[in-house]
Amino acid sequence: MIYTLYYRNFLKYCNYTCEYCPFKKFKVSETKIEKEIKYLDMFYKYLKSQKDEFKIFIAPKGESLIFHHFKKFCIDLNKLDNIKEVVIQTNLTTDLKFLDSIDNKKLKLWITYHPTQVNLEKFINKIKILVSKNIDFSIGCVGVKENFNEIKELKLQLDNINLYLGKKIYLWINAYKDEKSYYSKDDIKFLNKIDMYFDINLNNYSNKNKPCATNYNAFMIDANGDIRRCYKDNKKLGNLYVNDLKNLSEIKNCNKNICTCFIGYNNIQNLNLDKVYKKSVLARIP
Repeated sequence: MIYTLYYRNFLKYCNYTCEYCPFKKFKVSETKIEKEIKYLDMFYKYLKSQKDEFKIFIAPKGESLIFHHFKKFCIDLNKLDNIKEVVIQTNLTTDLKFLDSIDNKKLKLWITYHPTQVNLEKFINKIKILVSKNIDFSIGCVGVKENFNEIKELKLQLDNINLYLGKKIYLWINAYKDEKSYYSKDDIKFLNKIDMYFDINLNNYSNKNKPCATNYNAFMIDANGDIRRCYKDNKKLGNLYVNDLKNLSEIKNCNKNICTCFIGYNNIQNLNLDKVYKKSVLARIP
């Protein structure tokens, strides 16, 4: 079986200061980094010891690729034969030289663009580096109205790269759902021009008592190895270093009333999002 593991590493830290981000307030210490390295090593050794194949989605608590130990972990992870895909969420502020040591057929980046935190020209230069290294990626931005001008300019810049470098770069928009009826019809029309699949994220999904891949071949893994069904379900199913995934794997209908986040609803079977994001549903690449 091929398992998809959504892994949340231990270290909480972000080099950005976005208002809404809970990780901007945390500080880094040697003790925390030592604990992080210990947990990453446990996860690596576990994967190396397994006969099953895995797709890994790394959802850091902030930004992790700026740390040397995390880059080394990603490089080592990509070298394992039973690892089929590694997707990493990142704001792309890291030095990208480490990518020269990585299998670019396995690695994919889920990149987030934060207009208030980074100069667009600097961001685009990083994107051009990824293109030159043949790294697959998608780029996303939160669709709040104050970002609309920057989103429009980013789309223009990416279209220029598509035209001159022959790379089709997908820009997705995360719908802002904290306010009811936030978008006007014109807003939705504008965002659909930016992201042809915006309507997928604009919706919330009621999947209660319907099939879902989570708990069968997709699991959320905490840094200490605790296993949960998905990001919305806090019930502990077991521990990766104690329990066999085969014994936990079970086809179960969803028990939640609503699913709002892509890393959750991409596992809803009847949405068939693998037919939309054909290159990588984990990395949101059509």
